[in-house]
Amino acid sequence: MTERRNRRRKRVLTYCPTCDERLWRVNSERHYLFASGHQQVQELAGITRKKALLLTCQRPTFVDRRSWLEEFFCATHGHIWLLLKQGEDGYVTATIPDPHVWEQTTGTIDPRKPNPSVSEYTFRASRRASCSLAHRFYEQS
Repeated sequence: MTERRNRRRKRVLTYCPTCDERLWRVNSERHYLFASGHQQVQELAGITRKKALLLTCQRPTFVDRRSWLEEFFCATHGHIWLLLKQGEDGYVTATIPDPHVWEQTTGTIDPRKPNPSVSEYTFRASRRASCSLAHRFYEQS
């Protein structure tokens, strides 16, 4: 029993890349990065070309468990998506993900792009909400 109490839970402490404040997890899933070609595997995993070819022959896709996307909350900036990478020493570094990283994950929607299932008119109309529209709504009811 005493051994369990002495073990510390591994926590990832991350800080905002722009304002250096502590970020809090939003209880979102870890969206791991994957690669499909041997060149992508070589870049993602940092291995030699020969090993990358061997991995792609065994399985068509390679999932990197040391790098993932996760959503955090900053007190000044709100919700932020970060690319987390775990090094060989066990430390985790956080950076802002590049646009091409969103294409290498599954189950994530790029927050910079609008929802593709919403029409352009609905998207523009939702951005034009103003106090005058709310005032008209409350007068009628």
